[in-house]
Amino acid sequence: MDDREVVIIGAGPAGASAGFFLKRGKGNLDVLMIDRLDEAKYARYHRMCGEAISRAAFRDLHPLGPSNVVHEISKVREVWPGGRHIEAKALGYILDRPAFLKGILDRFRSLGGEMTIDAVERVERDSRGTILTFTSGRTVLARNLIAADGANSLVRRTLFGEDPPIMLWTEQHLVKRKVPEDTITFIQAERYKGAYRWEFPAGNLSRIGFPRGTDSMEGEEVVETHRRVIPAGGMGRIVCGTVYLAGDSAGMANPLTAGGIRVAMVAGRRAAEAVIDGRPYSYQEWWSSSPYSSKGFM
Repeated sequence: MDDREVVIIGAGPAGASAGFFLKRGKGNLDVLMIDRLDEAKYARYHRMCGEAISRAAFRDLHPLGPSNVVHEISKVREVWPGGRHIEAKALGYILDRPAFLKGILDRFRSLGGEMTIDAVERVERDSRGTILTFTSGRTVLARNLIAADGANSLVRRTLFGEDPPIMLWTEQHLVKRKVPEDTITFIQAERYKGAYRWEFPAGNLSRIGFPRGTDSMEGEEVVETHRRVIPAGGMGRIVCGTVYLAGDSAGMANPLTAGGIRVAMVAGRRAAEAVIDGRPYSYQEWWSSSPYSSKGFM
């Protein structure tokens, strides 16, 4: 059995951030990151996910900064029934998400982190940590485990026994139509059942999305269609022994906008710091007192 100090499952925003900050904070720490997707599938999967992040997010992620920026955003526009709309200043970026994450993973590896492609098949607690069995037949003992394995997290289901309170199924379409390059637009209507339709710039194209089954793309020239679930609403418990949930596995997406990159990456950093300090529940304390998990907000 392979014995590792830290294992990270999932190389999305939370996992990539955790890996980078673990190796940057303690270079001699033995860190193994495992993701189930090969390079081509990884790029497609992360192309279908959110790509907007605020400028303020990078204050919490220094020395990571914005890279692979496709558009700089200066405002948000909300459109309401009856032709009313609201515009507000909002400084941020639309990123090439796969390339942005690859850059962080490259830095993780350059600091001595190890990354491999495999998929978790079984999770078991042990007095020494967590035993992970993979589809390849490999077995790993993780003395610390950061589970950034997404909305359908096997670690969460097995060790925490619960799901986030909100599981919002969405569809997103890449279409041949330009929208303002500095603006992200949210369209509010009863048909979206408390959510909204979004329109983001995407180079010479645009990304249009909405809750599954609430709208159609009639009249649009669709290049590509993606469907995914967004877990939100948070969870009361995100630490179990030396196992940490981060990002979508913990339902950390913003329940109003469904955005999740910023909080996932900040969570990855906080989980890394808790591992380095040997204080798992400092991560739980951070989440419980964070504005990201405010009960009023949620």
